[in-house]
Amino acid sequence: MLIAMVALLGGSALFLVNGYRAESHQDRLESLLSAKQALIAYAVNYADNYGHNTRGGTGRLPCPSLQRHGSPAPYCGEHEIGFLPSVWMRDQRLMEIDYLERFFDQDIWYAVSADHRYNPSFNTLNSYPDAGLLSVDSMQEVVAVLISPGPALDFQSRSGAETQSVTETVRPASIVREYLEGENADIDGQYTLFNENDLLVPIRRSELLPLMERKVLAYVKQWLIEYKAEHGFYPYASTLGVDGLCVDGLTRGMLATEPGTCGEALLLDESFTDLPGGRALRNTWFARYEWPALVYYIVDASCTADRLSDCDGIDDPERELLVDGEPVEVILISVGAPVETLATGGMQVRGGSDLAQYFDTAALVSAVNEFSVATEGVVGNDQIVTIN
Repeated sequence: MLIAMVALLGGSALFLVNGYRAESHQDRLESLLSAKQALIAYAVNYADNYGHNTRGGTGRLPCPSLQRHGSPAPYCGEHEIGFLPSVWMRDQRLMEIDYLERFFDQDIWYAVSADHRYNPSFNTLNSYPDAGLLSVDSMQEVVAVLISPGPALDFQSRSGAETQSVTETVRPASIVREYLEGENADIDGQYTLFNENDLLVPIRRSELLPLMERKVLAYVKQWLIEYKAEHGFYPYASTLGVDGLCVDGLTRGMLATEPGTCGEALLLDESFTDLPGGRALRNTWFARYEWPALVYYIVDASCTADRLSDCDGIDDPERELLVDGEPVEVILISVGAPVETLATGGMQVRGGSDLAQYFDTAALVSAVNEFSVATEGVVGNDQIVTIN
């Protein structure tokens, strides 16, 4: 009887320990995934809520915090690692990226790639990847990593690390080995999922980039609506893959960045009230990071300077441009980074006038006035936004 009771109690204890471990693992994973979603939202909306418009743009991420549950460091080095931060918006509201981490009383470590850090942000951040990204095992083009340390191992001493004053001279990287192990602790931009103690969640560029491109299309749509409200028509385009020069009468091509033969004001010469300080649009991240060359622009001929009275909402003619059968005034297509396509027989090569080198599907390449936003079964990274 006694032996049976001991065995029963031992089994119950083992069950409780295993149950605790499973619950702890789930809490850690939930915290990491929550922080990941918050960081993605931060990055996509960076220009709206956090950074200034001349240099920030969409896709920027905060530097790691120098302290547990602290604000981001004002700047960070290449692939720097530290604690997961909380951040303040322009209107002084706090975005608690580390909300669940605080709730579960955890320490989440966070590293951001040089390509996406908010300061210094000297790189051109658009659909094309730069060289300053992280890797997780064979997974390349990782924007950031979030790591939840497991219980301290025999060689780790966290009691002193937790009370250590973290300053500019004593950065979190100096105590990272007390929390993380192996590849995750050597601060080289390379990380691993195969670590029994560390629980890691990556933010991949393929997860962030489509949202960045969608955000850029939303900005362009807003600016074009404001342009039409001021002028009564939409601007002309530039020739595909040339130099950004506006061509008088051209209704489809890339967004024009230089006057060319157009007599009307360019989109990028306009100042818009929603930009801080009334800065001209051409001086913002949008032009500096070469986004205009990644947005294909089509305007219905009835909404151009040559036919001003046909786009004022009074007895307007039917628009020739159709998207999913509905008439529209403008179509915006984010062409994304080059991909391999059947039409090109390999990787797309930008710079020429062949639409197949920009659009990923035959339906888009061959479309004249009728387009579709259907994406089911479509392989590619093109995205469409319209102005009705």
